[in-house]
Amino acid sequence: MKKSYIVSFVSFVVIGLVFFSCATLKQLGLAPSVSLEKVSIASLDLEGITFNCNYAVSNPLPVGISIKKVAADVLYNESKFTSLSADEGVKLSASGKKSNKFNFKIPYETILSLAKKSNASSSKYLPFKINGTASLDLGKSTIVQGLASNLPFSVSFNVPIFKPSFSLSNPKVTLPSLDSLKNAFVSGGMNVVKAAALAGSIVAGKAVAENAFDGVNLDMDVQFNLNVANSGSAAWKYVLKNCSLKTSSGSAISLSAANNEISSSSGTIPVTAKLNTLTAGKFIAQILNKKGENPVFSFDSGLSFPELSYAPNLPLSYSKEIPIGTFGVGK
Repeated sequence: MKKSYIVSFVSFVVIGLVFFSCATLKQLGLAPSVSLEKVSIASLDLEGITFNCNYAVSNPLPVGISIKKVAADVLYNESKFTSLSADEGVKLSASGKKSNKFNFKIPYETILSLAKKSNASSSKYLPFKINGTASLDLGKSTIVQGLASNLPFSVSFNVPIFKPSFSLSNPKVTLPSLDSLKNAFVSGGMNVVKAAALAGSIVAGKAVAENAFDGVNLDMDVQFNLNVANSGSAAWKYVLKNCSLKTSSGSAISLSAANNEISSSSGTIPVTAKLNTLTAGKFIAQILNKKGENPVFSFDSGLSFPELSYAPNLPLSYSKEIPIGTFGVGK
């Protein structure tokens, strides 16, 4: 009889300790948890916006656990846009922590379509949400009995109603005066008669040999317009950081911009390159002849959304061939 009393007492103490441990762990905040940072923009390209959501699963327990899966839905107006998953089968040591992130892309066309369908075209952003669950394998230790194995998480974020577009217009090369051309050819070793004839042919718009400017030291300007537009309603700021023109020779010619910022829905940035015939004579001849390989215009820029909390000057790159036959010739 005495022995059965002792066994019952021990069992009571063990059960009590288990329930006390679980309650104490929860009260002390020592249960596993999921923490999220705000959603940020990872990158921009000409097709859409890539977002990321950083999260961490913490295990403050004195025993190891496993993450079965972290899964989430990206929602707009409670409708699923896409599903995400990560960290299947990852082990967490005692007092360990695992950080990771979800990446997902929302195309500009989707953003504009959702804005139109929900009559939000006049709004500046769309409200999205991420709802998810971290599913844990807590093991069989008595210390974890009663603790939640599914940890829900949620975070809201705004998607700017936005679609950037770029185009190039009015490419041209500006010729020096007839006398400046003739004098440059003479200085390059050509006799006066031939120099005058070649200068006259260039001014008259006639074809020239690709080596016509060999040994000639003469500056000419190449100019065109970069047209920038936002098809959405989100407030934005566009900053052109640097740009260049790559010719068939493989050399990149740096361009300068008269102004490099646009904050309205659209605008134009005039860009100019100063070419010298000693290094770019063949390219200039191709422009004059409207025949040859197309140069490639490239730029690096930064975009900001001043009314939203995303990081400023998000990088965006662009490149575009300029058909050599579209270059005009100015005097």
